[in-house]
Amino acid sequence: MELVWRPLTTADIPEVAALYNAAEAVDDTGELLSEEDFTESFGRIGLPTASLGAVAGTRLVAYGLLAPRAQPVGTHRIRLDGVVHPAFRRRGIGRSLVLQLAELARALHTSAHPDLPLVVSAMVESRSAGHVALVSGLGFTADRHFHELEVALGESLAQVPIPAGYEVVPYSADHSEEVRLVCNAAFARHWGSTDRSPREWAESFTDSARFVPESSFLALFEGAVAGFVLARHYPVVEEMTGVRELWIGDVGTAEEHRGRGVASGLLSWTLAQGRARGFHRAGLSVDSANSDGALGVYERAGFGVVRTWVDYGLPVDRQE
Repeated sequence: MELVWRPLTTADIPEVAALYNAAEAVDDTGELLSEEDFTESFGRIGLPTASLGAVAGTRLVAYGLLAPRAQPVGTHRIRLDGVVHPAFRRRGIGRSLVLQLAELARALHTSAHPDLPLVVSAMVESRSAGHVALVSGLGFTADRHFHELEVALGESLAQVPIPAGYEVVPYSADHSEEVRLVCNAAFARHWGSTDRSPREWAESFTDSARFVPESSFLALFEGAVAGFVLARHYPVVEEMTGVRELWIGDVGTAEEHRGRGVASGLLSWTLAQGRARGFHRAGLSVDSANSDGALGVYERAGFGVVRTWVDYGLPVDRQE
């Protein structure tokens, strides 16, 4: 079988989405994506230099995308995302895809952040034995574990009050820049986290079709943002499973307000409002080694672990 490797274009989006969901039907990672989701993600990257497709005849059988950091600190960690169609696995395509993506990452890194060390990484669902074997065989090591949690938005939801002195308001554009700065500060010490620039913030939230400001809430203290819960909704999940899910993208509290129950109260409020808006469940992801006690906050709100993702990393030497 002869493969032609080439960059992806926006014209490939329907085939990429179909390939992805054919693989998801076998892999069962719980990550469902639509053509609209890929359209949004394609808009965030430079396709000619940050993507790769493998074509057999006229059929796309594998693809890969790079997710570089705009403002890396200490180490530039570039994520490699890729999928091989189930009918074309066990032929070395995945290995070739990862190696070629790593070289593309090296080129991007050299042009953007040549003075920093480079690590290429891959997020792998812990039960995906083939994916684990692939990255492990190439020398990647498990650097971090992230739990994916869910809670049913039924009548048994935990009810945690908002601490006295705080006001809960829906997210609004008027607070966007303040929330960005509070979010950057809240996650500054988290592993792998980097500040989001205004452009990245817009891509992640304010300009994203998946962001639901009406189901996102802020805790204000004397008029200033003290905490936030920012939510997304992926219609494809409901279309394919019948479950309307509220995805909690980011939860955070300004440092001077921690330890007062702000995050717990705000999360409880958000879940109750989500239930009132017809969501069936909520989901989120948390670093298993989070030092701020986030996992405990989520477990007390009723969340339980449904799967674990592993961030595998591989340092890449600089070529002189």
